Amino acid sequence: MNIKNDKGITLITLIITVILLAIIAAVGVSLGVNITGSARFENVETNLLLIQSKCKVLADQKYIGEITEEELYGTKQTEGEYNGWYLLSQEDLNSMGLEDLKAEDNYYVDYENDDVAYGIGVGFEGNTFYKLSDILEYTE
Repeated sequence: MNIKNDKGITLITLIITVILLAIIAAVGVSLGVNITGSARFENVETNLLLIQSKCKVLADQKYIGEITEEELYGTKQTEGEYNGWYLLSQEDLNSMGLEDLKAEDNYYVDYENDDVAYGIGVGFEGNTFYKLSDILEYTE
């Protein structure tokens, strides 16, 4: 029996195969994370655009005197970073037809400047975004 004629996987071939599989797995995981992050960012952007469009109608109605400030969605904030903005409750989101959104994520509306904010923020490409205006400026 001649050992040199035995055909089989050598230790070096096995190590190279394992390294290649590890590289392929790392690239796959990285791409998956990027795609998931991108999808979440786009989902938040879409939700903020929906809120903005629903609130724009009310802002226009208030501007022409059809409704009062008390009829706007949200509770006006009197302090903090979102002073003057309106914090939306779950009831407000439900009234807009956005039942899937959770009020505890803190959605804010600035009727004066036609802007919307996502209180917990969303990360994308190493940045964290809170306001729709910042998201739109970044993606242009």
